[in-house]
Amino acid sequence: MSFLTPQVSSRLANPGLFENQIRNYFRASNNVVQQSKTIADRPIYDAKSCDGQTEVSLFTGNYNQAVTNLEGSYVQPSSEHVIIYGVMFHTDNGTPAANFALGECVWQKGFTTGNNPVSTGDTNSELPAPALNITLQTNGVVYLREVWGGDWDSDLITQSRGVLYLNVPVIWAGQTSLEVTVATQDGSAFPLNYNIRCELLGIGLI
Repeated sequence: MSFLTPQVSSRLANPGLFENQIRNYFRASNNVVQQSKTIADRPIYDAKSCDGQTEVSLFTGNYNQAVTNLEGSYVQPSSEHVIIYGVMFHTDNGTPAANFALGECVWQKGFTTGNNPVSTGDTNSELPAPALNITLQTNGVVYLREVWGGDWDSDLITQSRGVLYLNVPVIWAGQTSLEVTVATQDGSAFPLNYNIRCELLGIGLI
């Protein structure tokens, strides 16, 4: 089956092994696992309008179904845990807050893409965002603290642009909080009509 990825081929050759490893990882972190739950890819995203603010927090605050794929609220069911192995950012520059709230942004990967030409200085058509710091915490524990936004960017246009893969996965347990904060390094405000979307790359129980 040469058309399959090595990961899929390995799962077919060892049925149930990967799923049991995921369940055991959750159990080792003192999380209750329901055996009936299915293991699946769990990309989870949220977005925020940054107009005039010095920092924004995602996966918390005012909930808007138009800009997130979490259903009903930012709190997941108690039986649905997620192992986060990567964090992806998209930016939009030029969509007013009213249109953002309707889900009408045009997203591009990373912080220094065509939507945010901080490296090209293209100020005639678009405004660059200031230098940024990113913090991720869940259930009160800080796993990423003020990581430079440039770590998400690359001059190469590849699928890895805008993505930071974690050396140590983060568990977002059901019924607990998770918050990703994006703040300007110098305390200046984000440009008007500037929006940020964060996507957590994960595997979890559904």
